[in-house]
Amino acid sequence: MTFFFRTVGVVVWLLLLSWQYSQGQVFRLDTTVYLPKEAGLHTISGIEFVKTAGEWQLVGDRGDQWHVSDLRRYEQAVRGPETGLQLEALRYDAASHTYFGTVEGNNTEGSYAFFCRDSLPRVGQPARLTVFDRLTPLPFDNKGIEGLALGTDSTVWLAPEAGWTSADSAQATVQFYRYTWSGTSLEAKKAFAYPRDRMPQLPSSERFGGISELLWAGKNRLLVLERFYDSRRDSSFAKLYEVTFAEENPALVPVKTLVFDFNTMLNGNRIDNLEGMAWMPPRGGQRSLVVISDDNGGVCPRANGKKCQQTQLIYLSRE
Repeated sequence: MTFFFRTVGVVVWLLLLSWQYSQGQVFRLDTTVYLPKEAGLHTISGIEFVKTAGEWQLVGDRGDQWHVSDLRRYEQAVRGPETGLQLEALRYDAASHTYFGTVEGNNTEGSYAFFCRDSLPRVGQPARLTVFDRLTPLPFDNKGIEGLALGTDSTVWLAPEAGWTSADSAQATVQFYRYTWSGTSLEAKKAFAYPRDRMPQLPSSERFGGISELLWAGKNRLLVLERFYDSRRDSSFAKLYEVTFAEENPALVPVKTLVFDFNTMLNGNRIDNLEGMAWMPPRGGQRSLVVISDDNGGVCPRANGKKCQQTQLIYLSRE
């Protein structure tokens, strides 16, 4: 009898687990596009559709930016002024004409999040940035603040790639920060617990999932892009989760639902260094998003026979 109840308990637990990972938004693959090197779109780490301008804005972590009205016609992209910033994420609030972004420097410079009015700064001009959060020093080399989301409920969300301190590297849970945007300033900073994925077989800096990007999906609800890189096998791993946080108890582990696995659902296509993510303009009531990779300058081939990197566009639609 004891064995029977134990067996039933295991079955119920498996059913509940299956139910948890089958709920929420489910995305399907529309298409994957690899941009040719000649397109000149390299080192892209942030992407946003600026509705008031009717165009996409792409930014890189080496100071580059581009503008294009139709992302599928990437060959028409126009290079904008150099920003002088190592941008990792970009969002735009049309109501206040404000850009939000994150910047990552070296271990000494650290990483920070900012907002500025009307346009991004240009090289040689005084910086018009208001820094509202900072990570110094980096918990690991090349791991700063990469996740940034802007909600229609006037919230701004931040997530560090590997944690806010070096001590986070040994912890399964890191903090996401949520702010309230007044139109001129950020207020009411609040921390929410987030459990990262783990891959213990990877080098220490990669054992916990890197938070690569965020998208706002509803009140206290985010799409979270997690990724790993296995340098020994030159392989990338990435998953997209829908996460619902508890307002009343932000320390509570949130509901985390897998909505797209890039390693099993790309029809055999490889994945590169996925860094940027944005909603597509709505069409016919269907919500779609695009994910873009950073090709690290388009150097090809890599040393020691490793794969070439390309700027990759992955289009997903919600079922």
